[in-house]
Amino acid sequence: MAHPPSARMLDVMKKLYGYSLAELLIVVTILSIVIGIAVPALGQQLENQRKVETLNQMLGVLGYTRSTAAFNHRPAVLCAGIDDCIGTTRWSSDLLIFHDSNGNARRDANEPPLRHEKLPEGYSWHWASFRKLDYIVFQSNGTARAANGTLTLCREGQAQYQVIINIAGRIRHQLPAVNSQCP
Repeated sequence: MAHPPSARMLDVMKKLYGYSLAELLIVVTILSIVIGIAVPALGQQLENQRKVETLNQMLGVLGYTRSTAAFNHRPAVLCAGIDDCIGTTRWSSDLLIFHDSNGNARRDANEPPLRHEKLPEGYSWHWASFRKLDYIVFQSNGTARAANGTLTLCREGQAQYQVIINIAGRIRHQLPAVNSQCP
């Protein structure tokens, strides 16, 4: 005659057989909810990180251009382009930095590029200056030559950040007004 299992035996049997289907479904449901909440937030966090990286890249490029001009006692130009300035205020691919020996703000044969910078895909910078120039020139004393202006970081038509440069060469950044569109 079979004896009913004791409490100790039930404990051993439960450990041997693992979890019930109901317990497994509850755990899977909870994990699905947590993942469903976390994944979109993670995507937004990654997008914010890319935006900040792009801002920091531009601040670094501007700082490099200004310090190069001051260190070498020669004007330095920052513009959109690979080998020469392409003549646009929308900078979406490559940036070029060079010393401008003759002051024409165009790279001549005797003015080798100092640095090229590739902008992240999907982002662009829009340069709006007081004199409607398509480049930024830092003088040998670190000032910006006639270039009070604003660089606006854009993604999908929305302004993300603004970098302001005053005539003294001071560079600062700020968030744009809420729902600002790109020029």
